Amino acid sequence: MRQLLIATCATAGLVAAHNLGALGQEAETTQVLKTELQGEEGREANIVKFDVGADWETERHIHPGHVFVYITEGSIEIDVEGKEPMTYSAGQAFYEVPDLPMVARTAGSDVGAKFIVFQVGPTGEPLMVAQPE
Repeated sequence: MRQLLIATCATAGLVAAHNLGALGQEAETTQVLKTELQGEEGREANIVKFDVGADWETERHIHPGHVFVYITEGSIEIDVEGKEPMTYSAGQAFYEVPDLPMVARTAGSDVGAKFIVFQVGPTGEPLMVAQPE
């Protein structure tokens, strides 16, 4: 039930229910903004703040839209299929290409992380979609 609430809060204030597992455990999300893009029919911007625990890890997932992430506290590791894992720390930002399978996790063993996700993508698509291995 907690995963349902977390996932739901991540997209309209709420993310679609088929997205639940991808978010991972110990994640609190806050919807900052979700809006249609004027002049860009069928596209929207979605900004979500994440506050994750020390042992947070997502399931393997994709992002249907272009994702930009800014780390405000702690560090996270991004493991994109076919690439070397990368670690990003507070003050750093990175870009994730749509539709590439990946896993994200907290990089510190005893500290959580906070980060802001900004996604531009198709209207109504969830922030994250779980992908079976």
